Amino acid sequence: MTSSNERRPLAARRVPLARRASVMWRVSLVWRVSLVWRAFRLQTVLSRRSPSHALILLVAPMQTTSLLALTLHAHRPDAVASAVIAPGLIGLWVSSLDYAGRVVPEDQWAGRFTPMVAAPVPLALVVVGRVAAVVLVGVLAFAESWLVAALGFGRVLTVRSPGVFVLAIAATCLASVGTAMLLAGVISLSRARDVLQNSLSYPFYMLGGVVFPLTVLPSWVRPLSHLVFLSWSARLLRDAVHGTAHGGPLALALAAILALGAAALAGGMWLTRRLVDAARRDGTVGYA
Repeated sequence: MTSSNERRPLAARRVPLARRASVMWRVSLVWRVSLVWRAFRLQTVLSRRSPSHALILLVAPMQTTSLLALTLHAHRPDAVASAVIAPGLIGLWVSSLDYAGRVVPEDQWAGRFTPMVAAPVPLALVVVGRVAAVVLVGVLAFAESWLVAALGFGRVLTVRSPGVFVLAIAATCLASVGTAMLLAGVISLSRARDVLQNSLSYPFYMLGGVVFPLTVLPSWVRPLSHLVFLSWSARLLRDAVHGTAHGGPLALALAAILALGAAALAGGMWLTRRLVDAARRDGTVGYA
């Protein structure tokens, strides 16, 4: 005598399995998002005790003042947008390189790395949430540069395509988090951390066209700028201010920013797993 389950068609028996897999996937996704959010909150508390993470907010107004003074003295009103946007992009890069890149080394020095590795959670997701909290501090540099231009120089920069501008800022922030994750892994595995951090600032400002357009660079250097998300972000933000961002170039720029950020994030997570595996294998988890 056959049971009711055996008499059911094979397709009908697959439905509960597929539904169960869908539920498990949703639970896993919610758990991972919750883990990243908790790591974000942890870094927020730690940053309050380390004012150096907000140092870029003191530097951005001075950078805006210098760039705007040079621009207006040269009678270049067409370059005002670049002078206002540049400090914001520099702030994001400094946050990614100098502050977020030191998240794991600081944990090693402070003794937080050992319990994090021992915890039954992926360390890569913890680092993602923490670098996101540090990087997003740099976003405030955009607001500061706008205020300096308006209150200090009487130059109110009007954004002709605000929707595109918001999308560009959001995509740039996501790419900054991915890049910060990659830099955190590279710096953690490097034996010359300070030298590496000091050498990755101005070359990327130039390749990213942050302060000046890429057309002033030699022709053989320009293709390298396509691998730097800052170049796509700077161009898209300027086009959004001038109202010239639309159609295919807009979609291409957004796709390039997100793709470069996703590639950097994947590389950073792989390096973080490699760092943890090497520390466990060599017995150096507690070493700074």
